[in-house]
Amino acid sequence: MYKRKIFVFVAGLVAVATLLAACGPAPTPQVVTEVQEVEVTRIVAGTPEVVVVTATPEPEQPSEGPTAIVWWSHWANEPTKRVVIEKIKSDYEAEHPDVKIVLTWWDKNPMRDALRNTMTAGEGAPDITSDFCLPDEVAAGWCLPLTDVLPWENFVPGTKEASSYAALGYPDNYKYDIGLSMNMIFYNKEIFEELGIQVPDNYQFTQDEWVEISEKCSAAGYAGAADAIGNRNYPARFPVWFALFSLVGPEEFNKYYSGQQSWDTPQIRQVLDWFVQLRDAGFWPSTFSTMTIDEFHVYFHTQHKACTLYIPSWYAGRAFKPVEQGGQDPNWHFGMLRYPLMDGAVAADMLYVGYESGYHVTSATRHPDIAKDILVFASQPKYGALWTAVTNIPSAIVYDPVKDWPSDELLTELGVVPGQWNWFWEEYNKVYGGLQGGQAPTPLCDKFEQAWASAINEGLPLGLITVDEAIEMMDANLCK
Repeated sequence: MYKRKIFVFVAGLVAVATLLAACGPAPTPQVVTEVQEVEVTRIVAGTPEVVVVTATPEPEQPSEGPTAIVWWSHWANEPTKRVVIEKIKSDYEAEHPDVKIVLTWWDKNPMRDALRNTMTAGEGAPDITSDFCLPDEVAAGWCLPLTDVLPWENFVPGTKEASSYAALGYPDNYKYDIGLSMNMIFYNKEIFEELGIQVPDNYQFTQDEWVEISEKCSAAGYAGAADAIGNRNYPARFPVWFALFSLVGPEEFNKYYSGQQSWDTPQIRQVLDWFVQLRDAGFWPSTFSTMTIDEFHVYFHTQHKACTLYIPSWYAGRAFKPVEQGGQDPNWHFGMLRYPLMDGAVAADMLYVGYESGYHVTSATRHPDIAKDILVFASQPKYGALWTAVTNIPSAIVYDPVKDWPSDELLTELGVVPGQWNWFWEEYNKVYGGLQGGQAPTPLCDKFEQAWASAINEGLPLGLITVDEAIEMMDANLCK
């Protein structure tokens, strides 16, 4: 049986909580019922814009027979993740014939709106759902505590704390995590070779060299980075997050990230001034404001229109799927880079680590014990191994890489080609293996989250505000 050498857990990881998939201004809620395409309103550079997105409609629930548990999940466009969750579903039903899990796949934004709509209306909400703005959902009373429910010993250290929001006054645990999120930078090897860009032996360019790379890429017709904000309010934050994390270290970064201290400091100005330099050097795609998360993956791995891509390890969920479904050709190999070496950096050899989106049990459920039991069932080590084997994303569940690793027969049955993405893990271990993982940030208050989205995700990249104005905006919305 093939066994992949995987760097499952970064040494020194201390995770508190994270909101990598942060929530922005809520569009008008719409529940997807009979169609697969739905119009929603998103905010682009402060302007409402109606777009069409897709979601899998909810199937009819059985009127009698087994107890129906309605499970809403996003990842509609990430088939490998769907394979794992659907396997958990089928396994649970096989062991519990008196339960029927009604699993519905959504695109993120329509599902978030549907959840808000149904929970507010008091009817039609699921039993289990993906987490989005989980602190807000907890504050609204929509989540049941999982403190004494999940087998926390099955998870990597810090996972239990990552599902608690003690800093916001909610010390219980509310979230089931299955995936870790390693924040990485990819680069197109062919474009670097074409432009004569030589990667250092330690895979780390300086902050000035990073600007020069963007200038070279832009002059040759490529974007410096493929990230875009068409339907997410965080991709433009990645360069700031990674650079600030490296510059000041995880503890100070956490304070800045969560709005616990002023942004009017030399370190913040250093990062934001550099951020503006990147913008002016041609860092962003021309379609930065409109290109969606799925599109900017293709922009990088298939269209080859960008030199680099800032991305957490959930890249694999969208990219490592069949080419005919918009996936990456497994024969095309990108490279990986460490974060740019900022002048005066104190954490140049660390990796910023967080958690994937996960699940919670809603307070609307009429079957809380069954819903919780499903998440307990999903916490088994074999599903952590299955998650990593199928999605190529590190799991938050601890597993034995020999005893728990799925057989080649099972992987083939699930549509996975064993060993197909070996090169990805070899590159990962070469560049990031052995780096200490820095703590993920504490949750932040809603007004500061909105400031992040407005000032850093839109304002500065689009040239709508200055660095001074961005700092003023962030300081005006601190969480204390």
